[in-house]
Amino acid sequence: MPIVYLQPSDLSAVQAARVLAFLNAATSAEQLARDIEFPREPDIGVRLGQRLLDARAALGGSFTDILQVRAVRLIGPERFTEICVAALGLEPTRWVELFYGGEALATPTETGLVLSLALHPQDAWLGEPRTLRLQVNDHGGTPRVGVAVTVQASLGRLVYLYGFHRIEGQAVTVLTGSDGSAELELLTPPTEPLTENQQAALETALAGLDPRAAHPLALEAGLKAMAEAYLRDRSYSLRTAIDLYVRDAHGAAVDTISRARWKLAWPVDSGLIQADVLDAEGRGSSLARAVRTATWIDWVEPWTSFLADVLEGGTPLEQELAARASTGDGALLDGLLNLAQTRLAGHAGRAAEWIGKRQLEAAVDRFIGGGVETLPVEARDAVVSQLGVAAAEVSPRSLGSYTLDTATRADLGQRIDTVAELNLAEFEHLGTLAREVEARASAVDAQLRQVQALALEVNQDRQAIDTRIDSFDTRYQSFDSRYSSFDTRYASFDTRYADFDSRYTLIGTQLNEFDVRYGQFATDLSRFNTDLASFDQNRLTLNTRIDSVDTNLKNVVSANNLRLTRG
Repeated sequence: MPIVYLQPSDLSAVQAARVLAFLNAATSAEQLARDIEFPREPDIGVRLGQRLLDARAALGGSFTDILQVRAVRLIGPERFTEICVAALGLEPTRWVELFYGGEALATPTETGLVLSLALHPQDAWLGEPRTLRLQVNDHGGTPRVGVAVTVQASLGRLVYLYGFHRIEGQAVTVLTGSDGSAELELLTPPTEPLTENQQAALETALAGLDPRAAHPLALEAGLKAMAEAYLRDRSYSLRTAIDLYVRDAHGAAVDTISRARWKLAWPVDSGLIQADVLDAEGRGSSLARAVRTATWIDWVEPWTSFLADVLEGGTPLEQELAARASTGDGALLDGLLNLAQTRLAGHAGRAAEWIGKRQLEAAVDRFIGGGVETLPVEARDAVVSQLGVAAAEVSPRSLGSYTLDTATRADLGQRIDTVAELNLAEFEHLGTLAREVEARASAVDAQLRQVQALALEVNQDRQAIDTRIDSFDTRYQSFDSRYSSFDTRYASFDTRYADFDSRYTLIGTQLNEFDVRYGQFATDLSRFNTDLASFDQNRLTLNTRIDSVDTNLKNVVSANNLRLTRG
């Protein structure tokens, strides 16, 4: 016989039932010895056949579990394998190949495995975690325990928790459990990892969107609500998480030429997941393989399109620029840039800043193209030549260096022309004034640095406050859940109390009726006592009269007796 033997756990439920039916149908030890026979091998023999029949009789006349057969004395691994192969009708010289994919008398190799992959949920947004479940069975359907499975994903990262260890990567190796299964988590994080608060905030926001929507326009209200939540000051964790995804997709999400096209169809990211049960000897051959394609719905580009719609709400910027230009003074360019910076700095978040800068540049181009005709010639030349370049450098925290350089150059030229016309004494006086101005400018720079340092500290404090607010929101949600549970229990208590109050009122009514009846009973009892006393008095009177009658009767009898005696 081959050196690979079957164990009870190798048989499926159907195969085990067939073996038990084969042994329970046997009528004699000779039949078992004849049916379980292998060429060039010591067969089961009459004695072992009789031992099987005796064990079957001791169990009540039939085997009910395959483990009972294996537990019979002298039925070792080899004899148990012979019984199973004969009962299942396998060819004795090829049973190893049929069970294990090998050849008779060869070194056993485990190839009779079935590996399956399941992914939950089926439809998911980019950034949502998904559960990957592996199942390893043999061909009979029996789960296999402790099988090493190597899983690799072309997109995202796999996370496997083994005890207290967290194994993470694009390829990980897992072990199946007692039910032949193993679970992993498939993540699609941005290039910069998210914190737990950021991941939780993003999952909460995406949970309100239906991934089965046919196109982004079907979720316009939800995506705009997500954009408005992003712009709130308290949504620090959500804003940071979204900024990381938008940064990774900057070219497609921010620098796109036709933003409206992202509203017509969902972008989809796809990845291949492959799981292999590798050869235990490390020869690189796969004993079983399962492949699955995973897709994620990319919400980033459509969301930025709806964010742009939210940012453009209200009066268009080019109209505000035209209104400011119509009432502008000599510092017209500065006023326009201040208006642009105010509009840009009015929204929090890097994604809002990137989209806002693109909208600012487009609005300035449209204003220069058609809104400067009414300006004076000098102002028009300054706006046309400088506004577009200067607006490109505007940020939420700065007006840019181009405008400052241009203004300084123009002011310096005017001063040089003026100085050329002044005499030497006036020039020296101006030099003194210039030095004083420079000294004051240095003091202003120092104060500016202090203000910037204070602003940095304020921003850090603000981030800490935002983090605490997020923690408070989480605790408040937990409190709200517990309060809802309390409210439900209180409503149940209120119902029970109302029932108790109703029963208490009924008891009070019945008690009042009892008091009335008890009063009537007391009155009747008093009457009864009075009648009883009168009855006792009448009884005494009657007894007295009876005694008197008896006495009179005795006297009459005595008189009659005396009279009879005398007569």
